[in-house]
Amino acid sequence: MNMTIGFIEMIHLTAIKNKKVIIILAVALVLVAVGVTVGLMLLNSGDVSENISDEISGTSEPEPVIYYDSLTGEEIVRSGIQYKADGSKKTDENGNVLRYTELQAKEYAEKYNSQRINCIQIPNGVDGARPQVGLTEAKIVFEAIAEAGITRFAAIYQGATSSAIGPVRSLRMYYLEWDIPFDCTIVHAGGEANALNAVASYAHLSESTTYMWRDYSAYWAPNNLFTSADLLAQFNADAGYTTSNPQTWSRMTPAETEAELAEIAAERVDAESASSNEDNDNSDTSDTSDTSDTSDAKYTLADDIYIHVTSATNFNVKYKYDVENNKYLRSYEYLDEEHITYTCKSGLDQPAPQADCGEATQVAPSVVVVIKVNEQLNQINLYREDLETTGSGEAYIFQNGIAIKGTWTKESIDKQIVFTDADGAEIELAPGQTWVTAIAKSYGYVEY
Repeated sequence: MNMTIGFIEMIHLTAIKNKKVIIILAVALVLVAVGVTVGLMLLNSGDVSENISDEISGTSEPEPVIYYDSLTGEEIVRSGIQYKADGSKKTDENGNVLRYTELQAKEYAEKYNSQRINCIQIPNGVDGARPQVGLTEAKIVFEAIAEAGITRFAAIYQGATSSAIGPVRSLRMYYLEWDIPFDCTIVHAGGEANALNAVASYAHLSESTTYMWRDYSAYWAPNNLFTSADLLAQFNADAGYTTSNPQTWSRMTPAETEAELAEIAAERVDAESASSNEDNDNSDTSDTSDTSDTSDAKYTLADDIYIHVTSATNFNVKYKYDVENNKYLRSYEYLDEEHITYTCKSGLDQPAPQADCGEATQVAPSVVVVIKVNEQLNQINLYREDLETTGSGEAYIFQNGIAIKGTWTKESIDKQIVFTDADGAEIELAPGQTWVTAIAKSYGYVEY
């Protein structure tokens, strides 16, 4: 009897122990499952390689939020994976794919677009100013006659890295009035009396031995004064000019540009087909059928642009549309000479551009704008020009291989120019560097 009771108690104790084992195993399995789930969540959060994350989770990247350069309309950052210009993925210092949250991307864009802007006066004479240096990094360039038919530029820079920019020349009142809406530091070497009186009310840097230098190797005075992105950054920091809040132009997004380019490409095919059919009709009068009708074409194609600025042919401009790269190759009318510029990489200490900065390359903006303005000789010196920047006039916008005729309007010297079409709607400019050339209403003209 006692043996029977003892055997039963032993079985009962064994069952209790097994139950504990089963419970422990069950808890362990639950913990493993939770660990796997948490691991997958961490992978999906982007804290580790996105390639492993996507393999395990089977999910695709969410639609990115894209942020654009406020001056050019080009993409500067997006949420999610970051990509290089060639389409490859960017990596961090550890070799992991670089990703930004939407908040990180927004903060990056805000910091980028609030960087201090510099507006630099750059000459274009044939008395030693060419080739200029650093024009490829300018976001926007204004061009107008400074004196005796010679043009000069007001180049707008933000986020530049070039170790040489220039030459730097004197200021005119109308360049200042184009500069002001960009909330920039105006960089110049002296200027006309009225411009110097006016610029005193704004952040500016005139000729300086601290933040500029002269290159005596290939340029000669007064066209041998240069500055750099680093020196201008140092000046702005020393002067307390930390940010800019520019008035900007409406821009198409890159995606909108691609869509328009596709439409324009189709019209190009139709136009070429129509031209070919017309040639065939002229050679064979037996076929009188009209094989095409381009009267309802949406766009005005414009591959070759000629801008008559002055009677001095050295300063009249030709642009040739580069269909493949969607840019406008800039040349001077005289001998069809390419307009070239040196680009000096960062890190060089006061380089001599023609010796230290490699081969000069052709200027090639993405957008070309021509505005007609009231212009007359300065009545004091009788060889410098006076231009009216406020008011309105004809405007021609060339972008994506087409021409748009419209109107420019500038309400006051501290307001930005606005471009509108024939219906009064604001024209969205294509992304990229923009060149604006002002020509006289009385004798300037544009052909395309």
